[in-house]
Amino acid sequence: MKALVVILLLLIACSQPTELQPQPTLNPPVGPLPSGTATTQDGQTIAYQLYAGKAGNPAVILIHQLRRTRADWDSVAKWLQKNGYTVIVPDLRGHGQSTGNLDKFTPEDYNKMTNDIAAMKSVLENQGANAKSTSIIGASIGANIAYNYAITDPDVKTVVLLSPGLEFRGITIEPTVLRRPFLVVASNDDTYSAATAQEFKTNPSASVKMYEDAGHGTNMFSKNDLAPTILSWIQEHA
Repeated sequence: MKALVVILLLLIACSQPTELQPQPTLNPPVGPLPSGTATTQDGQTIAYQLYAGKAGNPAVILIHQLRRTRADWDSVAKWLQKNGYTVIVPDLRGHGQSTGNLDKFTPEDYNKMTNDIAAMKSVLENQGANAKSTSIIGASIGANIAYNYAITDPDVKTVVLLSPGLEFRGITIEPTVLRRPFLVVASNDDTYSAATAQEFKTNPSASVKMYEDAGHGTNMFSKNDLAPTILSWIQEHA
């Protein structure tokens, strides 16, 4: 009888649907309302924050991590602005105040995020920035998006990849393809991105900077030398 009860309990357990762990909630945008919105070539409305500089200033586009917003970059954007750059920071599609339902995104949807960068470049051109001298800094999945966009646009003189991955949500990257100088930054405690960073060492155009115990993506700005390193990099290469 006891054995029969155990079998019945196992059958009931197997018949129950697997409970999926919920995705982390997206923090609401903080700070100022977006400067404006732009429409991508595939019809998404992208909210952005513009940190304007003088006419002709070189341009920087900052790309946030998955389930984050443009607000993550506010202090970095203001710092770059003070150092002579016109900076734009979008909410990627499905994030913040941009259109798109992230919970329904397919790998194809994620790969279309390069269109969001193209829309930001158009805004920069309209604002009088020197979009022919553009740098892109991306974190995590934003690094993958930045890299893949840069391959297609020679106006992107350099990219900085914070914690890239060979594949995030269907966005794959090929470390040897980009043939302009770019910087890869990762932390050894972030094992997947650290392993990915090592793959970039096969590309002579890549420089790789590794930290210890710095975490993932924009968390690495806890290292006081990261922001100055990025500034020096884009000053030299863009």
